[in-house]
Amino acid sequence: MPLQIIRNDITKVKADAIVNTANPKPVIGAGTDSAVYAAAGQEKLLAARKMIGDIKPGDAVETSAYDLDAKFIIHTVCIPWEGNGTDTLDVLSDCYRNSLKLAEELNCKSVAFPLIGTGAYGIPHDDAIGVARDVIDAFLQEHESAMKVILVLFDQESLAAGEALNKKIKAYIDETYVAGAVVNEYGLTAEDVDSLSVMRRRRELYSREISGIFRPMNVPRGEKDPARDAEKTFSRKVFEYVDDRGLKDSELYGGKYERFFPRQTLSRIRNDDEYHPKKYICVTICLVLKLDLDETQDLLMRAGYSLSVSRKADIVVRYCIENRIFDYYKVDKLLEDNGFGGIKKLV
Repeated sequence: MPLQIIRNDITKVKADAIVNTANPKPVIGAGTDSAVYAAAGQEKLLAARKMIGDIKPGDAVETSAYDLDAKFIIHTVCIPWEGNGTDTLDVLSDCYRNSLKLAEELNCKSVAFPLIGTGAYGIPHDDAIGVARDVIDAFLQEHESAMKVILVLFDQESLAAGEALNKKIKAYIDETYVAGAVVNEYGLTAEDVDSLSVMRRRRELYSREISGIFRPMNVPRGEKDPARDAEKTFSRKVFEYVDDRGLKDSELYGGKYERFFPRQTLSRIRNDDEYHPKKYICVTICLVLKLDLDETQDLLMRAGYSLSVSRKADIVVRYCIENRIFDYYKVDKLLEDNGFGGIKKLV
């Protein structure tokens, strides 16, 4: 069941579990914490909270929900935003991850989160909502969970942050899709333009090494021969990237990619030089390898595909790659949000 984002007061949301941004000490904090205590019954909740004691950053514990329309309150603790915020975002990820695990252990069918850390802790809204969506989406995919997860945004700024990326993508789609109409005037398809773009890029690379139609006889050690590179199959090129990046095969499958890119697929790519997997698997590989758009188009063309400017789903993927959004679940979610059904629907 996908993540649902709403604008509301979290104390008025009906769910099996309500997540509270708690003070690490058993005292009433500000913001969401204060509102949850007031709605649940301050004396009862504070007494239960004192029995728990201190909570470490990133951890999650439960109490009864008392007067709230819920079964449990899950209390989790974040830390203030400092410096570049790396440590804070790591703890924030733990807050969501551990709260979700606890909700699952409590057999909750639904859980509602506030946008953790954007009040007194000062986490920027864009970063906060990005972490929330990434962790929640990954959890739901990895656990194949039927639990309903609600992200409750209280203020307009939070809601705007959640909509900003999709607005950028819609604008990018509109701008890029115009190319399809332009190329039609010249009797070309958008796929022709994509192919020409990649071929032009290859010619630029070849020109450094090739004069006329002749391939250089001696290529210095450590440098790639572009003519030979052009002859490489999809399979050979994938594992060239894997080797160049010092990756292991296991980093291309398993874990969160297991459902989309199983071990058997990778084995077939390695053992069958002429194997061309489905487009969504090719795109997943490009995301895992963090290829730029030229590299992605080049690799896809070796398998008989492209990211076209005439297909709007492809345009979303192009946008993600150009903006270095390589997380599978984020790209998958953006495709869903824009009505294209996710990466597995790419054709």
